[in-house]
Amino acid sequence: MGNIKDYLDWRGDITLKNSHFNEVDNLIFSELVFYNFKNIVTNKKIKLGEALNRYLEKNKKKEIMSEFILSDNPLPFLKTLKDSIRFKNLKLFNYINITSKKEEKQFSALSIELNYNTIYIAFKGTDNNLFGWKEDFNLCFMSEIPSQLEAVKYVNNVSRKYKNIIVGGHSKGGNLAVYAASNCKDKIKRRIKNVYNNDGPGFLEEFTLSKNYQKIINKVITIIPETSIIGMLLTHKGEYKVVKSSSSGIWQHDPLSWQVINTNFITMKEIDETSNKINNMLNEWLGRISKKERELFINTLFQILDKNKIETIENLSKMSLIKIPSIVKSFKKLDEESKKIMINLLKDLVKEAKKNFDTKTIIRGIKSIVKKN
Repeated sequence: MGNIKDYLDWRGDITLKNSHFNEVDNLIFSELVFYNFKNIVTNKKIKLGEALNRYLEKNKKKEIMSEFILSDNPLPFLKTLKDSIRFKNLKLFNYINITSKKEEKQFSALSIELNYNTIYIAFKGTDNNLFGWKEDFNLCFMSEIPSQLEAVKYVNNVSRKYKNIIVGGHSKGGNLAVYAASNCKDKIKRRIKNVYNNDGPGFLEEFTLSKNYQKIINKVITIIPETSIIGMLLTHKGEYKVVKSSSSGIWQHDPLSWQVINTNFITMKEIDETSNKINNMLNEWLGRISKKERELFINTLFQILDKNKIETIENLSKMSLIKIPSIVKSFKKLDEESKKIMINLLKDLVKEAKKNFDTKTIIRGIKSIVKKN
């Protein structure tokens, strides 16, 4: 057993011409877009190996690690990838990175030319900024989020001359890939061969019933780890592949933990009991509250975090006990109606948690997150 780093050690000397693109290659490209290629990858094509060499020269280890809060150290993977015969001569272009706290938008994409008529479009998942996570949470009540609209524009712009189009992403990037493939121009949609959703959240029910979604559902390949939490959120249609992970709980979201053998993932028959319980708990809770209540809960939660200068996942994970009184004070300052709704929703969520998990399990889960950070 191994991961995508081991895959590069085993298969990195075999070109895509000799061994065709596969699901593990897809995950590597979905991970590649997480690196900040600003001023390195532009509209002009550049070889993958050269781009990564420039990236490593430009960024220190601390800066690279800050982009991967929910991941193990990606540097060994990165260094192997840049020298891999399979990947180093592939051409990267059209890297784009847009972040706007005001618009609650965090969007990044990268194009990878596999050969003269085939392209892989990779969409980035959520990074360290909490406003990016806020955009993810907005999926619970918004019919479309800003990044989804950007993803559609991106696919329409870069896909024109390519006969074969593959779209994919990890986490929110997987959601963006599915949304963009569904809503791009029909002449481009017909040329899309596969859409890879690597542990990305789903959609509101009405979107999965739309004609555009139905047109591409048979092209969507959904891949999730055995304890999938993020990838089981909201509504998905179609089947999904369950892969074995070397991590546990929420940390299975890390692509570097997914287990690989030869050119495939090691698969499991189904998601595990923990994933099922969390999925049931959240879906039952969301199913009982209106979109308006979801919006109020999410907006209020992030307003409180913002007022207390908690702006990144790193800030949140390292939050000290000193911050708690300030957070409680911010909650007390809410207007009475909002406060009442928030309390009722929190009580309801706790009630659902207790139905699915005993107290010891909940405490053990919290301790594991604290220990990891």
